[in-house]
Amino acid sequence: MSYLVLARKWRPQRFEEVVGQQHIVQTLQNAIRSDRVAQAFLFTGPRGVGKTSVARILAKALNCENGPTPTPCNQCDACKEITKTIGPDVFEIDGASNTGVDHVRNLQETVKYLPQKYRYKIFIVDEVHMLSTPAFNAFLKTLEEPPAHVIFIFATTEPHKIIDTVIDRCQRYDFKKIPSPVIHQHLQQIAQQENITISSGSLQLIAREADGSLRDAQSMLDQMVTYAGKEVNDEDVATILGVVNSTILFDISSAIMRNDLEKCLETVGTIFTRGIDFRQFYHGLLEHFRNLMVAKTSTAPRLFPDLTQNEIEQLARQSEGLSLENLQIFLKILIEGEKYLYRAPLPRIVLEAILIRMATLPSSSSLKDILNKLASLQKKITEITSSPTVSADLPFSSFQPKNKGKNDYSSELTEPDLPAQEQDSLSAPFFQEGSREVSWRSLINGIRKKKPLLASFLDHSQLLKKDENTIDIGFPEGSLFLESVQESGKKRELNKICEEFLGKKVNINIRVLKPHKRPEEQELSLTTAEKIEKIREEARRHPLIKEALNIFGGGIAEIKVISSQIQTK
Repeated sequence: MSYLVLARKWRPQRFEEVVGQQHIVQTLQNAIRSDRVAQAFLFTGPRGVGKTSVARILAKALNCENGPTPTPCNQCDACKEITKTIGPDVFEIDGASNTGVDHVRNLQETVKYLPQKYRYKIFIVDEVHMLSTPAFNAFLKTLEEPPAHVIFIFATTEPHKIIDTVIDRCQRYDFKKIPSPVIHQHLQQIAQQENITISSGSLQLIAREADGSLRDAQSMLDQMVTYAGKEVNDEDVATILGVVNSTILFDISSAIMRNDLEKCLETVGTIFTRGIDFRQFYHGLLEHFRNLMVAKTSTAPRLFPDLTQNEIEQLARQSEGLSLENLQIFLKILIEGEKYLYRAPLPRIVLEAILIRMATLPSSSSLKDILNKLASLQKKITEITSSPTVSADLPFSSFQPKNKGKNDYSSELTEPDLPAQEQDSLSAPFFQEGSREVSWRSLINGIRKKKPLLASFLDHSQLLKKDENTIDIGFPEGSLFLESVQESGKKRELNKICEEFLGKKVNINIRVLKPHKRPEEQELSLTTAEKIEKIREEARRHPLIKEALNIFGGGIAEIKVISSQIQTK
């Protein structure tokens, strides 16, 4: 076959033609000029970035009839033979096929002899990390003190698998991934020379998918031409690579910003219909929102190494419709959803759910409005709970004892009037009046200044007993406020505030008040259903509930009644 694939046809033959590895090229050329060429090199880096090509160019530079020279002529017999890989003194060895000690020993026997034709005998060992540890150990002596006419060039994608004693004996060169703009520019040159019609956007997509490998990019371009001929359109590239072009990413992000759920679902359908790898799409979407977030901050090209200037400007325009906070939330949703997407038996459903969640997310301005409304509600709560008449309007007020003796509440404790000396023992300003109830109210009003919500709970309590270090308060059995105050956090909070107000350590005991009814009143007891409805009605009339509905413009969807709130016979 006479056809030569683009990756071989465009393999660099001079140091100047090497793409994206200027730091290595310059070092090797200077070493040749100054006659400081090492006898063992280790070329490391990802696949397709030029390790083997540079090794061959170095072999030509050292054996060129005009050399050693940093610019091999590519015209002499040595250069031509090495280019065609038929040079008698340049050996290219596959490390994966020659892994054992016996192979190394055969190599050591070859090393002893002088070159047949060239200046140096050069051994290029590809994928050298595949050699076994015994093989490396057998090679150490030769590697440390090779004959003057021998040079070793090792190439590997996994240097961490090579034992340190071998690395120490080599001059190491780390090849880097080639930036996408550099690959893009090189592909444009190839397309121009090969008379291939293809858009810059498609070449950019190929360069991005190559992930730093020039050889992969050249192979993909070759595949495009094989599929579509010399005229390659954007749709052909997306079909062959199985990826989503930037247009779809911009469309779906726009749909999310517009809360267009139908468009989001249609896009997912298009992705699966075209056979696009959903993982590639998801990575592209994640990267797209990352770019939107960065574009919201800066449009410096160095922050978008894989994008054209036109795409950067388009990102900046689209990011104007979103706040930085929303973009960060979108990224968080995508990052958290990735683990579910990859292990889901039906990834399409998971992807649809993620996109719908993003599309229904409220904007940051809406969140700020909600926070402002919450602040307004908190202010209203403080105003209402501070009102002296609020207790009469609050839910469960019917549990408060009004006519002592008829429906009296009691506990295991008696409720004698506090002696005057006991009143004096609480000398804080909240206990200056003679009445026990007024004193308790004074303390509640003091608590209200710091914790209005806690004070609103205590409005529905009774002071049962107090001494030097103890205060007993009671709540009607089944009261919502009893359950709230009994929470460990609220009780600790109450103790702490009372200690601050009273200036000493006190212990707060929460008691349950049970109603006592005469036998004839038992017959008048409400049914459970009637009690539940009564509780719900009181909740609907609660002024705080009414104020919250007024502020947020909402409605009551459901009122749940806790079983402990229902008085049983």
